[in-house]
Amino acid sequence: MRAIAEFAMRSRVRAVILTLVGIPLISPAVLALVGLRRGSSDGLFVLVWALLPVVAAAGAGYMSPLMAGMAITHFVGVLAGALVLRATRAWSWALVVLTIATSLGILVTSQVSGGVLENLIQAVNEAAGGATTPEAQQLSKAFASEAQATGYLAFVSVISAVLGLVLGRWWQALLYNPGGFREEMHALRMPLPIAAAGMLLWIYCLVSEHFVFWGAVAAFPIMVAGICLIHWLVARKGWGRGPLIAMYVSLVIAALPLAGFLCGLALIDSWIDIRARSSNNR
Repeated sequence: MRAIAEFAMRSRVRAVILTLVGIPLISPAVLALVGLRRGSSDGLFVLVWALLPVVAAAGAGYMSPLMAGMAITHFVGVLAGALVLRATRAWSWALVVLTIATSLGILVTSQVSGGVLENLIQAVNEAAGGATTPEAQQLSKAFASEAQATGYLAFVSVISAVLGLVLGRWWQALLYNPGGFREEMHALRMPLPIAAAGMLLWIYCLVSEHFVFWGAVAAFPIMVAGICLIHWLVARKGWGRGPLIAMYVSLVIAALPLAGFLCGLALIDSWIDIRARSSNNR
């Protein structure tokens, strides 16, 4: 991983090459690293070159508008988060801006492509030779509406973009500030108004199956803050990796209850600052 980051930082051309390769997670992380280290000028240069093949493929009909829009949204969201993080040195604002940029990109993509759900069903049917398939029928039943399908796509895109930004920041710390990434993530704390608004949106969206994924999108930055707080607590207590492994496994098995706990914990931390209180009680 370090070798990839070092290769990307040697020149803009090398960063463009790595981004053009289109390796999941790696390519957006390279873009994030360039934006974090060299700023908007180099970041936009790499972004434009990375998007040229996507735009060309979509224009020639080799890539669907939905896939092209998702790719563009992903790269733009990652770079937006990286530039905000570079400017503010605040993960809270970087997560909020990344989430908003990615969500808006998916909404625009849905409108331009003629609907997320319809495109997914069409893609499944085309893969089966144009016939209506049981898979397509199951897909129609899985998503009750276009809003639900778009929200799901936005949620997945936000998670993917955040992972790209996290990897890019980790690379930057690895090369130029060893240990800095760990300190940043352990200190991540959401401003109280943002945490409260995110929780209210999530609770509101939970009562409607059509917007449940949009609620998860709104709550995702708060959940990340809760995860970082758990990381800090485990490191402070010296509990090892066991609790962290259990947490991530539980997020897969019982995502909704644990996500609620993490968001609630982050909201409490935004209100009373658990880390500061812990330091004062020593």
